Amino acid sequence: MRILVIDDVAAVRESLAGALAAAGHSVTLAERGDTALELATREDFDAVVTDLWMPGMDGLDLIKNLRGRKPGLRIFAMTGGGPRLTTETASAIAEVWGAEETLIKPFDERALVRKLAQTPGG
Repeated sequence: MRILVIDDVAAVRESLAGALAAAGHSVTLAERGDTALELATREDFDAVVTDLWMPGMDGLDLIKNLRGRKPGLRIFAMTGGGPRLTTETASAIAEVWGAEETLIKPFDERALVRKLAQTPGG
């Protein structure tokens, strides 16, 4: 599975990339939402895992844009809280706009690997 991981924190990107690669996935990394949108528009990914709070285009805007352009793309949001909304509110918005699920940081990366292996919505 080809997965695009977006987070402005390098340690988070690298940690997720390691766990996903160890599970046999091909991983592309981006640190900004606008870069990720450009990559996802140009390339075919099976899934996107995005942080919600990043400089520039945040994950909520990214999800909304991706959902409009790639309706079948699996999107997972992740957040540890943010400046404008509670974790619960941000999670609800992410899911209304098209995220399959929101993972609250810190989370067990193996849980994400298991979720990716499931049938969407399963």
